[in-house]
Amino acid sequence: MQIINPQEVKRVMEVLSKRFEKYKLELHADKTTVVHLGNRRGEGNRSFDFLGFTHYLGESLKGYPVLKRKTSSKKFTLSISKVYQWIKASRHRKLSELVGELNVKLRGYYNYYGITFNSRSIGKYHKVVVRILFKWINCRGGKRVWPWSRYEKLINVWIPLLKPRIYHSYFSVKPIYEEPDAGKPLVRVCEGTGR
Repeated sequence: MQIINPQEVKRVMEVLSKRFEKYKLELHADKTTVVHLGNRRGEGNRSFDFLGFTHYLGESLKGYPVLKRKTSSKKFTLSISKVYQWIKASRHRKLSELVGELNVKLRGYYNYYGITFNSRSIGKYHKVVVRILFKWINCRGGKRVWPWSRYEKLINVWIPLLKPRIYHSYFSVKPIYEEPDAGKPLVRVCEGTGR
């Protein structure tokens, strides 16, 4: 693993501040920090949360270091809480309407969190939603009418509940190296700190 020189990190932070100033923005001192993703356990932060994901350093199948992302535990808990309250409040609706609207919510969740390396988290989310729905549809009318075997037919055959899937995979992305119709490279490498 490559060790980053602290002077390089300092230089990048200075350049970043200058670029932000150009657009009348500034880095928030309390929210800006340098995280060494390659730290060992107990040596400091090894991950950071940003936009609902925990970013951490993992290994590819070939053993190379790769930046991975998973749903942050805070956002996962918040999402479960919201869907729990929604199912509880909507449990008396027709099952076709309830599951149909729940599928819309699941699709939105999978669309955002369904990224490479996050299949375990969205699979866990799906399992929890299945359990919550089972609980609340059995609290309709005072007695349990949905044994698990019948409930499984409901969500898998009769009114299928949307299954988790990866919508954004960087393995299937084909990068474009030139601007369309211009013949200019999209990525430009500049020397110096002020460019």
